[in-house]
Order: sequence, then C-alpha cells, then structure tokens
Amino acid sequence: MASTPSSKAILKFFFKNGASSALFSWLNFRLYVGRKKLKLEASESSASAKNAQERKPASTPDYLDQWEQQSTDHKVLTTPARWFFPVLSMAVILVGFGAMAGVLNYTVHRPVNIWVPLALFAFIPFALTVISAYLSLTTSPNQIEHGHPWLILLVNKLQLRQFLPYKSVLLPWLLWKTQMFALLFSVSGLLSFFILATFQDYQFGWSSTLISDNATMVNIMKAVSWPWHWYFETPSEELINISRFSADNLPSSSLGESWWLTLVMAIVCYGILPRGLLALLLRQRFVSTLKRNIINSGDVEQFVAAQHYQTSVNPLDFEGEMEAPEEIHVQQADADIITWQQPDIHHGIVKNLGSSSSTEDDEWLNSEACTRDKPVLVLVDPLQIPTGELADCIELIQQHNSSVTLVLFSKDEALEKNNEPRYVQQLKSWQYFSQRHQIPMKRGR
Repeated sequence: MASTPSSKAILKFFFKNGASSALFSWLNFRLYVGRKKLKLEASESSASAKNAQERKPASTPDYLDQWEQQSTDHKVLTTPARWFFPVLSMAVILVGFGAMAGVLNYTVHRPVNIWVPLALFAFIPFALTVISAYLSLTTSPNQIEHGHPWLILLVNKLQLRQFLPYKSVLLPWLLWKTQMFALLFSVSGLLSFFILATFQDYQFGWSSTLISDNATMVNIMKAVSWPWHWYFETPSEELINISRFSADNLPSSSLGESWWLTLVMAIVCYGILPRGLLALLLRQRFVSTLKRNIINSGDVEQFVAAQHYQTSVNPLDFEGEMEAPEEIHVQQADADIITWQQPDIHHGIVKNLGSSSSTEDDEWLNSEACTRDKPVLVLVDPLQIPTGELADCIELIQQHNSSVTLVLFSKDEALEKNNEPRYVQQLKSWQYFSQRHQIPMKRGR
C-alpha cells in the first residue's frame, strides 16, 4: 500500500503516542464521524474558513489536532478502564511468581520432580502458544468473537462495548494484549526461580509412573534439550539413572547443575521465546490492520471535507438587481461535472475539488485531465461561501476549457427550503461572484 504525504501525516498523528493509543484515538474519531456531526466548534472552524478564503487551507493534522483538543475539553474520549491493565498485570505476575514458588517448595525433604515445572512453565505454555497462533492467524474477527467469550469478557471489563462495531481492529489488539499477559506469566515464573534459587538450594530429580526405563527418559531429555545442546550441558545418562528415586543418591553439583539449566532453558525456549515471537507477530498484524483501516476508511477525508465546507451566515451585500438563475438538470446534461467540496457526490463526477490538499488539486488542474471534450459544470452548494480558492480553481478550469458553467446544486433540498430567506440572500453572493469572475451561473436540479 503506497502512502501519500497526507496519509503519512494522518498516521503520524494517530500513532504519536504508540499503537494502543492510536487504536483508541482512531476508534473515538470513528464514533465522532459516525454521529454525522462533523463540524468543529465555531471558534475553530471560523479560523479554517478564514484560511480557506486566503488560500491557506489548514492541513489535515491541524484539523485532527482541533478535534482532539475539542474532544479532550469536552471529556468525550473513551479509553480502556485505567485500573484494569495494572491490576491484571500485577495479578499475572503474582500468579507466575506464586506458581513457581509452589512448585519448588511443595516437597521439603525430596527433590523437585523436574516434570512439574517443565510441564507448567514450558510444555503447557508451548502448546497454548501453538493453539493461540493457529486460532489468531486463521480465524476472522467474527469467528473470534463468537468462539472466544473471554475476549468479550475483556471488552466488558475494559468498558469498550461501544467499539464492538469496529471489531476488525479491536479484536486483533485484544489478541495481542492477551499474549503479552501470557508472556508476563512465564517471565515472572523464571524470575521467581532465580530469586528463590539464589537464597535456597533446590535439588531436582524425576519420577514417572508411565516411563519405566531410564533409556526412554534419556531420549526424551535429548529431544527436549536439542535447541540448546550446542551451548549448555544436557542431563546425562548417568544423572538420569541416579536421580530417579531420591535425593540421597544425587551426584556432584556439576552434574546436578544440568537439571536446573535444563529447566531454565526449557522455559526460555518453549515458554518465553515462542510466546514473545507470537506477540510480536500479532502486534505487527494489529498495527498493519489499524493503518489500513485509517487510510482506507474515508472517515478522515469526510471529516476534513466537512471543515472545508463553510456555510455563509452573512452573505455578500450585492446591490444590483437579483436575477433568478436558469435551471439545468444536472444528470441529463451532456457535460462533464466537477464538484466543489462535495465528496459525497460520486455518480458521474470527473473530479471533486477543495476536499483534499491544495497541492493535489493544483496538479490535477494543471494536467491534461482538466481539459475536457464536453462542456464543464462546476457544482457548488448554494449555502457555501464563495471563496478566492474556488475562484482560482475556476480560472484554471476556464484556461483549459471554452465552456464552463457554475451550477448551484443542493444535495438536501429540504434544508434549502428551511433556510429560504438565507438562501435568497445567498443567491446575491453567488450572483456577485459569477459576474465578478465572468462565469455563467445556473440552478441545478
């Protein structure tokens, strides 16, 4: 996906405080756009109107900064419950620490059965990591939502139900966070081992009801220790033979060291590294999904267009006689249509101007695409302000085309009727504008 300069600026705005902050800033923004009340407060949008008239349009990040400041001032931004993540993180750390302490101290006069910590901190976490990777990477957000009620429980605890309509980005974030908590469990367990082993001497052995011969145990330990057997000593056949039953026959500390090294490396290789890699992969997928959602949703463009769209409260005072413009049926006209700050109109439109950056508009206006074979109709909303920026665009269009007509076209005729007195006054502004810039004006239907 190629990023334009404007899209890079948009991503920079949302990701300025990290990926999680970007998610909730974006979801709050989508809720704001979804309410269809896109106009910023008058004090902010009036400044934007002034800039537009001087052909110094505010940039997209400027409008987004205004939205963020306005939302912060009104305390309408929704973020996850602040207490939940610290409390849950502390709980996971305590569980990991306590689980390792319990495994090491559940027997007092007998060695620690190596199978117990291996299972709890290496084998089971590895199996859960594989299952999580499969479910996370092969199922859609809809399937995840219905197949994993614990995710919905997290949504409820974090007070995020209003964001469920945007689960395509919310659920990947939750999957990433749950892997981080699982990783925290393994890391706290390993840290617990080092702290406890520093101040107490633990002896390890093994016992099993199902494994009846030592040779099978030797083969199992060789397989388990394969990822690190080049760097650290693995449990030898001699150690396995003499440590099966009790600590009384444990060999020297040099051989006994192999057991705790095996435990540590197993936790790292099977419990921590796979989970960490999965967490990184899920984070990368979440960030990529969020970026695509921001760039491809069209919400930012719709929001910026609404800020450019300025209705006139005080029309220009035109003292000449007002003439009712001739009507034209836009869809039936044999002409090419160019709109001004009306991105919602799509059917039969050659180009919409005034909603994107001025650089992009200038490039199009100075390209061969601006030269049309048919007459050109420039559609504007009659309640908009006739600006110098529009005049400049029309002048460039006239340089490329011999027939250019300004058409007053309202998307909402009911709104126009409700503002009939102001609409009549606004016609004077547009009549003055058309005469001043020598462009014929008609009324679109």
